[in-house]
Amino acid sequence: MLTSWKTSYLLLFFSLWFVSPAHSQVGITVSPGRLYYRLPPGSRGSQKINVGNPTTRELEIGISIGDWDYDSLGNNISYPAGSIAKSCSQWIQVMPGSYFSLPPNQQQNLDIMLSVPADADVSVPVHTAMLYITQLNPSSAGSNINGASINITVRMGVKLYHSFEQQDNRDIEIIDFADKTVAADNKTKTPSLRCLDLLFNNTGKTWIEGKIKWELLDEKTGDKTKLEPLDFYSIPGDKRTVRKVLPGDLKRGRYNATAIINYGERDELKVAELEFDY
Repeated sequence: MLTSWKTSYLLLFFSLWFVSPAHSQVGITVSPGRLYYRLPPGSRGSQKINVGNPTTRELEIGISIGDWDYDSLGNNISYPAGSIAKSCSQWIQVMPGSYFSLPPNQQQNLDIMLSVPADADVSVPVHTAMLYITQLNPSSAGSNINGASINITVRMGVKLYHSFEQQDNRDIEIIDFADKTVAADNKTKTPSLRCLDLLFNNTGKTWIEGKIKWELLDEKTGDKTKLEPLDFYSIPGDKRTVRKVLPGDLKRGRYNATAIINYGERDELKVAELEFDY
Protein backbone atom coordinates (compact mmCIF):
# COMPACT_ATOMS: atom_id res chain seq x y z
CA MET A 1 0.00 0.00 0.00
CA LEU A 2 1.38 3.36 -1.02
CA THR A 3 1.13 6.01 1.67
CA SER A 4 0.80 9.59 0.54
CA TRP A 5 2.51 12.27 2.60
CA LYS A 6 2.06 15.97 2.25
CA THR A 7 4.13 18.65 3.93
CA SER A 8 2.72 22.15 4.12
CA TYR A 9 5.19 24.94 4.81
CA LEU A 10 3.68 28.04 6.33
CA LEU A 11 5.84 31.10 5.79
CA LEU A 12 5.13 34.02 8.08
CA PHE A 13 7.09 37.19 7.43
CA PHE A 14 7.27 40.19 9.75
CA SER A 15 4.66 38.89 12.19
CA LEU A 16 5.19 39.12 15.90
CA TRP A 17 2.74 36.37 16.81
CA PHE A 18 1.34 33.30 15.10
CA VAL A 19 -1.75 31.54 16.43
CA SER A 20 -4.02 29.21 14.51
CA PRO A 21 -7.23 28.12 16.26
CA ALA A 22 -7.15 24.88 14.27
CA HIS A 23 -3.50 24.17 15.09
CA SER A 24 -3.03 25.32 18.66
CA GLN A 25 0.23 23.36 19.01
CA VAL A 26 1.94 25.31 16.25
CA GLY A 27 3.63 28.64 16.76
CA ILE A 28 6.59 30.86 17.54
CA THR A 29 6.50 34.33 19.00
CA VAL A 30 9.18 36.85 18.04
CA SER A 31 9.57 40.41 19.28
CA PRO A 32 10.39 43.00 18.06
CA GLY A 33 9.76 42.61 14.33
CA ARG A 34 12.35 45.24 13.33
CA LEU A 35 15.78 46.23 14.61
CA TYR A 36 17.35 49.62 13.89
CA TYR A 37 21.09 50.32 14.19
CA ARG A 38 22.82 53.70 13.87
CA LEU A 39 26.55 53.03 13.73
CA PRO A 40 29.56 54.64 12.01
CA PRO A 41 32.15 52.58 10.10
CA GLY A 42 34.37 50.47 12.32
CA SER A 43 31.89 50.24 15.20
CA ARG A 44 29.51 47.62 16.52
CA GLY A 45 26.23 47.48 18.39
CA SER A 46 23.95 44.84 19.86
CA GLN A 47 20.19 44.56 20.24
CA LYS A 48 17.99 41.80 21.59
CA ILE A 49 15.09 39.83 20.20
CA ASN A 50 12.88 37.51 22.21
CA VAL A 51 11.77 34.15 20.82
CA GLY A 52 8.94 32.37 22.60
CA ASN A 53 7.37 28.92 22.45
CA PRO A 54 3.65 29.19 23.30
CA THR A 55 3.02 25.52 22.52
CA THR A 56 3.01 22.40 24.71
CA ARG A 57 5.92 20.69 22.91
CA GLU A 58 9.61 21.42 22.69
CA LEU A 59 10.63 23.30 19.55
CA GLU A 60 13.93 23.17 17.73
CA ILE A 61 14.76 26.65 16.47
CA GLY A 62 17.24 27.60 13.76
CA ILE A 63 18.43 31.11 12.88
CA SER A 64 19.50 32.08 9.37
CA ILE A 65 20.22 35.36 7.61
CA GLY A 66 19.13 36.64 4.21
CA ASP A 67 18.50 39.83 2.29
CA TRP A 68 15.35 41.61 1.25
CA ASP A 69 14.15 44.64 -0.67
CA TYR A 70 10.92 46.34 -1.69
CA ASP A 71 9.46 46.21 -5.18
CA SER A 72 7.79 49.27 -6.72
CA LEU A 73 4.50 48.51 -4.96
CA GLY A 74 6.07 48.03 -1.53
CA ASN A 75 5.94 44.23 -1.54
CA ASN A 76 8.83 42.40 0.08
CA ILE A 77 11.26 40.44 -2.08
CA SER A 78 13.68 37.93 -0.55
CA TYR A 79 17.26 37.42 -1.73
CA PRO A 80 20.17 35.19 -0.68
CA ALA A 81 22.48 36.74 1.88
CA GLY A 82 25.05 39.13 0.44
CA SER A 83 23.44 39.32 -3.00
CA ILE A 84 22.32 42.98 -3.07
CA ALA A 85 24.31 46.21 -2.76
CA LYS A 86 22.55 47.39 0.40
CA SER A 87 23.08 44.11 2.27
CA CYS A 88 24.47 44.06 5.80
CA SER A 89 23.89 40.32 6.24
CA GLN A 90 27.64 39.67 6.46
CA TRP A 91 27.92 42.08 9.41
CA ILE A 92 25.57 40.10 11.69
CA GLN A 93 26.36 37.65 14.45
CA VAL A 94 23.70 35.86 16.53
CA MET A 95 24.56 35.04 20.13
CA PRO A 96 24.62 32.64 21.89
CA GLY A 97 24.19 30.70 18.64
CA SER A 98 22.08 29.97 15.57
CA TYR A 99 20.47 26.79 16.89
CA PHE A 100 18.72 26.06 20.18
CA SER A 101 15.89 24.03 21.71
CA LEU A 102 13.02 25.84 23.36
CA PRO A 103 10.92 24.00 25.98
CA PRO A 104 7.13 24.50 26.13
CA ASN A 105 5.99 27.95 27.29
CA GLN A 106 9.57 29.19 27.56
CA GLN A 107 11.37 32.16 26.01
CA GLN A 108 14.91 32.77 24.77
CA ASN A 109 16.65 36.14 24.38
CA LEU A 110 19.10 36.45 21.50
CA ASP A 111 21.76 39.14 21.10
CA ILE A 112 21.96 40.36 17.52
CA MET A 113 25.40 41.91 17.06
CA LEU A 114 26.01 44.14 14.04
CA SER A 115 29.66 44.99 13.28
CA VAL A 116 30.17 47.68 10.63
CA PRO A 117 33.41 47.25 8.66
CA ALA A 118 35.84 50.16 8.75
CA ASP A 119 35.71 50.28 4.94
CA ALA A 120 31.90 50.05 4.68
CA ASP A 121 30.39 51.82 1.65
CA VAL A 122 29.02 55.06 3.12
CA SER A 123 27.48 56.01 -0.23
CA VAL A 124 24.73 53.50 0.60
CA PRO A 125 22.78 55.38 3.30
CA VAL A 126 20.83 52.39 4.66
CA HIS A 127 21.89 48.75 4.73
CA THR A 128 19.41 45.97 5.43
CA ALA A 129 19.16 42.26 6.19
CA MET A 130 16.60 39.70 7.31
CA LEU A 131 16.89 37.41 10.32
CA TYR A 132 14.86 34.22 9.83
CA ILE A 133 13.65 32.26 12.86
CA THR A 134 12.54 28.79 11.77
CA GLN A 135 10.92 25.89 13.59
CA LEU A 136 13.04 22.91 12.53
CA ASN A 137 10.82 20.12 13.90
CA PRO A 138 7.50 20.38 12.01
CA SER A 139 4.28 20.13 13.97
CA SER A 140 1.60 17.70 12.91
CA ALA A 141 -1.67 19.31 11.90
CA GLY A 142 -3.55 16.05 11.43
CA SER A 143 -4.70 14.71 8.09
CA ASN A 144 -6.57 16.06 5.12
CA ILE A 145 -9.72 14.50 3.65
CA ASN A 146 -7.57 12.01 1.70
CA GLY A 147 -5.79 10.81 4.81
CA ALA A 148 -2.49 12.51 3.96
CA SER A 149 -0.44 13.73 6.90
CA ILE A 150 0.02 17.49 7.06
CA ASN A 151 3.03 18.97 8.83
CA ILE A 152 3.47 22.68 9.37
CA THR A 153 6.78 24.48 9.70
CA VAL A 154 6.71 28.05 10.96
CA ARG A 155 9.25 30.61 9.80
CA MET A 156 9.24 34.23 10.90
CA GLY A 157 11.38 37.15 9.87
CA VAL A 158 12.87 40.14 11.66
CA LYS A 159 14.02 43.04 9.47
CA LEU A 160 17.31 44.73 10.26
CA TYR A 161 18.12 48.29 9.24
CA HIS A 162 21.47 50.05 9.54
CA SER A 163 22.19 53.75 9.00
CA PHE A 164 25.43 55.74 9.26
CA GLU A 165 23.32 58.80 10.12
CA GLN A 166 22.82 59.55 13.81
CA GLN A 167 20.01 62.01 13.02
CA ASP A 168 16.92 61.45 10.91
CA ASN A 169 17.25 62.82 7.40
CA ARG A 170 13.95 62.06 5.72
CA ASP A 171 12.56 63.41 2.48
CA ILE A 172 10.10 62.37 -0.20
CA GLU A 173 9.70 63.65 -3.74
CA ILE A 174 6.23 63.21 -5.28
CA ILE A 175 6.53 62.18 -8.93
CA ASP A 176 2.94 61.65 -10.06
CA PHE A 177 -0.65 61.36 -8.85
CA ALA A 178 -3.14 59.83 -11.27
CA ASP A 179 -6.39 57.90 -11.49
CA LYS A 180 -6.09 54.51 -13.15
CA THR A 181 -8.29 51.65 -14.23
CA VAL A 182 -6.83 48.27 -13.37
CA ALA A 183 -8.04 45.65 -15.82
CA ALA A 184 -9.96 42.62 -14.63
CA ASP A 185 -7.97 39.46 -13.94
CA ASN A 186 -9.85 36.35 -15.01
CA LYS A 187 -7.37 34.02 -13.30
CA THR A 188 -7.96 35.53 -9.87
CA LYS A 189 -11.55 36.51 -10.69
CA THR A 190 -10.73 40.10 -9.78
CA PRO A 191 -13.00 42.68 -11.42
CA SER A 192 -11.67 45.86 -13.00
CA LEU A 193 -10.98 48.56 -10.41
CA ARG A 194 -10.67 52.34 -10.39
CA CYS A 195 -7.70 53.44 -8.35
CA LEU A 196 -5.59 56.39 -7.36
CA ASP A 197 -1.88 55.83 -7.96
CA LEU A 198 0.55 57.97 -5.98
CA LEU A 199 4.18 57.77 -7.13
CA PHE A 200 7.05 59.06 -5.02
CA ASN A 201 10.77 58.63 -4.42
CA ASN A 202 12.46 58.31 -1.04
CA THR A 203 15.20 60.93 -1.47
CA GLY A 204 16.30 60.99 2.18
CA LYS A 205 19.09 59.14 3.95
CA THR A 206 17.11 57.04 6.41
CA TRP A 207 14.17 54.68 6.62
CA ILE A 208 10.61 55.97 6.63
CA GLU A 209 7.54 54.65 8.41
CA GLY A 210 4.76 56.78 6.99
CA LYS A 211 1.04 57.11 6.53
CA ILE A 212 -1.00 58.39 3.59
CA LYS A 213 -4.40 59.99 4.15
CA TRP A 214 -6.85 60.31 1.28
CA GLU A 215 -9.83 62.61 0.77
CA LEU A 216 -12.24 63.06 -2.13
CA LEU A 217 -14.22 66.26 -2.74
CA ASP A 218 -17.26 66.16 -5.03
CA GLU A 219 -16.81 69.44 -6.90
CA LYS A 220 -20.54 69.73 -7.65
CA THR A 221 -22.07 68.95 -4.24
CA GLY A 222 -19.16 69.78 -1.96
CA ASP A 223 -19.46 66.39 -0.25
CA LYS A 224 -16.24 65.01 1.18
CA THR A 225 -15.31 61.35 1.39
CA LYS A 226 -12.42 60.22 3.56
CA LEU A 227 -10.82 56.94 2.55
CA GLU A 228 -9.00 54.57 4.88
CA PRO A 229 -5.39 55.68 5.38
CA LEU A 230 -2.53 53.47 4.24
CA ASP A 231 0.68 52.80 6.14
CA PHE A 232 3.90 52.37 4.19
CA TYR A 233 7.55 51.59 4.82
CA SER A 234 10.38 52.82 2.65
CA ILE A 235 14.17 52.98 2.49
CA PRO A 236 16.37 55.49 0.61
CA GLY A 237 16.30 55.10 -3.14
CA ASP A 238 12.86 53.51 -3.24
CA LYS A 239 10.66 54.44 -6.18
CA ARG A 240 7.23 53.63 -4.84
CA THR A 241 3.72 53.41 -6.24
CA VAL A 242 1.00 53.40 -3.59
CA ARG A 243 -2.35 52.32 -4.97
CA LYS A 244 -5.68 53.23 -3.36
CA VAL A 245 -8.81 51.52 -4.68
CA LEU A 246 -11.78 53.86 -4.99
CA PRO A 247 -15.04 52.82 -3.28
CA GLY A 248 -17.35 50.82 -5.49
CA ASP A 249 -20.34 52.89 -4.38
CA LEU A 250 -18.75 56.25 -5.20
CA LYS A 251 -21.23 58.46 -7.05
CA ARG A 252 -20.47 59.59 -10.57
CA GLY A 253 -19.10 63.09 -10.85
CA ARG A 254 -15.99 65.23 -10.95
CA TYR A 255 -13.74 64.95 -7.93
CA ASN A 256 -10.75 66.62 -6.38
CA ALA A 257 -8.55 64.02 -4.69
CA THR A 258 -6.03 64.93 -2.00
CA ALA A 259 -3.28 62.64 -0.74
CA ILE A 260 -1.36 63.73 2.36
CA ILE A 261 1.89 61.87 3.06
CA ASN A 262 3.10 62.00 6.66
CA TYR A 263 6.63 60.62 6.58
CA GLY A 264 8.17 61.72 9.86
CA GLU A 265 7.69 62.07 13.59
CA ARG A 266 7.67 65.88 13.33
CA ASP A 267 4.62 66.09 11.06
CA GLU A 268 6.73 66.13 7.91
CA LEU A 269 4.12 66.33 5.17
CA LYS A 270 3.85 66.30 1.40
CA VAL A 271 0.54 66.92 -0.36
CA ALA A 272 -0.63 65.88 -3.83
CA GLU A 273 -3.89 66.91 -5.53
CA LEU A 274 -5.70 65.57 -8.56
CA GLU A 275 -8.92 66.33 -10.45
CA PHE A 276 -10.61 63.42 -12.16
CA ASP A 277 -13.97 62.26 -13.49
CA TYR A 278 -15.58 59.16 -12.09
